[in-house]
Amino acid sequence: MKTLLLPALLLLALNTMNAQEKETTNETSLETVVIKKQKKIIERKVDRLIYNVENSTASTGGNALDALKSAPMVRVQNEAISIVGKGEVLIMIDDRLQKIPASEVAAFLKTIPSDNIKSIEVITSPPAKYEAEGNNGIINIKLKTAKSNSWNASVGTNYTQRFYAGNGVQGMFNYNHGKLSLQSSVYVEQQKFRSNSQTNTYYQNELWSMDTQSISKNKNLGISLGADYKITDQWTTGVKYLGSFSTENGSSSPLTSRMNYQNSQPNSFISSDTESSNKPNINSLNWFNTIKMDSAKTVLTTDFDFFEYKKDDARDFYGSELDAHMQTLPGTYFSALNSNLNKIHNYSGKADLETKLSWVDLNFGGRFSFTRTDNNFSAYDKETGTTVLNTDQSNTFIYKEYNEALYFSLSRKFNSQWEAKLGLRAEATQTIGFSENRNQTDKNDYIKLFPTAYLTYTMNNNHSFSLNYNRRIRRPDFDYLNPFVVRTSPFYYSEGNPYLKPSIIDNLEFSYIKGQKWTSSLYYSKVSDFGQALSILNPETNVTRNTPMNYADTYQIGFSTSYNFSSVKWWNSFSGFNVNYQNVKSKVPYTASIDGYNAYLYSNNDFTLNKKKTVSLSVNYGLQLPGRYQIFHISTMNILDVTIKVLCLDKKFSVSLTGTDLLNSQRPLISYQSNGIDTNFRNNNYTRGFRLSLSYRFGNNDMKSKDRNFGNEEERNRMNQ
Repeated sequence: MKTLLLPALLLLALNTMNAQEKETTNETSLETVVIKKQKKIIERKVDRLIYNVENSTASTGGNALDALKSAPMVRVQNEAISIVGKGEVLIMIDDRLQKIPASEVAAFLKTIPSDNIKSIEVITSPPAKYEAEGNNGIINIKLKTAKSNSWNASVGTNYTQRFYAGNGVQGMFNYNHGKLSLQSSVYVEQQKFRSNSQTNTYYQNELWSMDTQSISKNKNLGISLGADYKITDQWTTGVKYLGSFSTENGSSSPLTSRMNYQNSQPNSFISSDTESSNKPNINSLNWFNTIKMDSAKTVLTTDFDFFEYKKDDARDFYGSELDAHMQTLPGTYFSALNSNLNKIHNYSGKADLETKLSWVDLNFGGRFSFTRTDNNFSAYDKETGTTVLNTDQSNTFIYKEYNEALYFSLSRKFNSQWEAKLGLRAEATQTIGFSENRNQTDKNDYIKLFPTAYLTYTMNNNHSFSLNYNRRIRRPDFDYLNPFVVRTSPFYYSEGNPYLKPSIIDNLEFSYIKGQKWTSSLYYSKVSDFGQALSILNPETNVTRNTPMNYADTYQIGFSTSYNFSSVKWWNSFSGFNVNYQNVKSKVPYTASIDGYNAYLYSNNDFTLNKKKTVSLSVNYGLQLPGRYQIFHISTMNILDVTIKVLCLDKKFSVSLTGTDLLNSQRPLISYQSNGIDTNFRNNNYTRGFRLSLSYRFGNNDMKSKDRNFGNEEERNRMNQ
């Protein structure tokens, strides 16, 4: 790093003098006068809301997951990301879908420094151009690039204190001169975590109460590299690489008390200890081309992507049953080691063409994708003291998926008031799953159509109405389709379901915008063949079977509204609430049909505390009211994060202090019923803490020399743990 900083600082000093001379000349030349206007923190477009992270207090010292916590309409709870009123979402980086396993999304986002994020786009109703995968919208993270004829860099570090301490360092370097643009960033983080969970299962004869204490150590490394080259004025090509490398080692000690209802005393106990390790590695490579034709009225874009995911994890556990006096019961000892090597490779290519005709704007294209996932699961029995391979439980599962898509969309602005957009996407999918242990092959082949429609009426500058409809699909997570059985105790096992079908989602939304301040929406959605993992409790054996299935059709109607307050220069606020009614119509005997309401209120606020705009304060608050989500009832939960940020040294050096979960209440009680048996659980991940971040940025914004200085800046989600 020192070898880069020294020439960079010398170059900065030389170009600063040149910039001052240039500034003097510009005072007498009207042609070179540039009026700069800082972008608003919040912007709205027809199909998305844009949060300009670089203009907020969330832009320094953290990572992409931290920045999402401050984004309007985005909710981050226990590192699960969702859009308010929608649910978990797909993540895109620079318009390219990141199909990483759901269990690894948070770790991946932690490897992207927030200093490298330009904006976050919240897309609640994706148009036909985007893949139909996912039922809950898309979050698109746009990364920074250097301005023309300039280079810039930043270095930073942070210290985090929750129950345990953690730290991270990051660096970013961008270069843009002539036809060449380079981008790079690196982020390294390590953190130790503590968590506690309490689960109560109300069997007919006993209450099973399980308390689990867990400790884990995480290390994350993220690397981003990119190069764009302007071959001609009309043709730009480039490559981008994203790498995410994580290591997690953990231990937990579950203790289950089997309580007598009559005297509230324990009848017996189940004690166990677990050691686990998890090492997910992600490599993503993209080659893109943008070709402008017909005076930029026609634009052709191509993308070719390669994605590799490799995870090597192991779980070593042992335990036994104890009597009421905590003495080991004979013949109850259990011990096993489970290891799994999971590899996923994805290859895809797509082409998009946008052109402006005399009467309509036309957008059409196609995409091809091939995914192969290999699971090599090994189970070892250790009850005799000798590790022996269990051939009945070990299994190799190979899954292949082919996906082809064609789409088109037409949009036209009829006059100053009316605008419409229609689209249709067709996707064909072929899947082959092979279980070596069962010698079982399962195939699936289907074609689905996904229409989209948007209609906007702008009465005047203060009133705008829009109506949109789209259809989406949620394909099963790759791991869900693996039929093999994984046992983690004598009373719990999980297995996949190769017959799991995709879910089809129909969304209808009516929106009203008043004066670019108020945004309100009335929405309806139907999910056919809703699928997820269910914990099915057996009341006779007290054994829990966890397996995914298409267990219900779900219906939801809701209302959301938000207000952007920016009437004073020193305060920008984005506040709102969402309330909806959900009806779950069960299709299986394990869970009953159920309905109910839920509501969520939030307010994200940025304050500028001095005239020089060098001291700012961010206060973000969310309140989850008690209510129903799918088959679960969730109790009240409060979220409060506060950040104060100070800029100095000509706003190049920043110091920020963030307090997270200050109310210490991100641990709601969640309850549900399975086979007529009531269960509830509460997780405490000790999220209350603070983060101190330091960052320094430097660069040259007026680089005219021909000498090269140095410098700058699709695909994944459906896999589950």
